[in-house]
Amino acid sequence: MRSSVLNSLVLGIALAVAAGSALADPPQSPQSVSEILQVQHNLRQNLDNPHGEYGRFSQASIDKMKHAQDKVFSMLNGVTSLDQLNDFQKTDLSNALDEVKAVLLANEGNRQICHRERKTGTNLVSLRCETMAEREANAKNSQEAMREMSGTMQTISGH
Repeated sequence: MRSSVLNSLVLGIALAVAAGSALADPPQSPQSVSEILQVQHNLRQNLDNPHGEYGRFSQASIDKMKHAQDKVFSMLNGVTSLDQLNDFQKTDLSNALDEVKAVLLANEGNRQICHRERKTGTNLVSLRCETMAEREANAKNSQEAMREMSGTMQTISGH
């Protein structure tokens, strides 16, 4: 499970680099904290230039990327190796980098969000991932189910 989060993290970073780069050769996947920070600082410099290559993004999209980057910078402050992060921190870091990647690729609905959850009645912690589109669909379905149950309860109590 730990390696899947780390692999997702590295893949997310590589895609973010690829989306923001005009290089002909595909970039190498950053493997270290310093490489992650370098990529994010370079991206931030480009985001701060309103007439640069990211000028096509709305201010809301830029703000969203900067907010996610601020999380990355905060999580990696004083960290020299990804191994220093616990599984929850790695998941949060992966989510923040995926958020940047999703905005860069204009593909928010396919952005994957992961979280760790305890299985009811046990101490086992599992990693659960879903896309933003799946998460929104699940929330909508849950709301509709609650409305239907509420309507059914009102009908039953009204008779």
